[in-house]
Amino acid sequence: MLEKTINGFSVVAYATQPEGRTPARAFLETRRLAPKAKPAEAGTDANAAGTPPADLDTDTDADKPEGQPFEIFVSRRFRSAIEAMSAARNALDRVKSVDEDGVPDHLPE
Repeated sequence: MLEKTINGFSVVAYATQPEGRTPARAFLETRRLAPKAKPAEAGTDANAAGTPPADLDTDTDADKPEGQPFEIFVSRRFRSAIEAMSAARNALDRVKSVDEDGVPDHLPE
């Protein structure tokens, strides 16, 4: 998998292996990056030891960003996962921006 950060989104290119009669497929996936936490001031006791405050639950599923996959080159039949990954890598190189909904701009068909 290859990753690129654009407009607050992580854009990942990957491919799947062929399975039975299903050929290898290429994908781009966008995931909103979590906002960076502000550094703690030196005088606070809770963050001085590097532990998060007790009122923050860091293990909830709601905090984890959900990925939005886009299958690319749908009309193409890749002979192998290597060929599909190469196409996904090339598509990732062409992505220049991501809109606020997580849709990459230049999304190949």
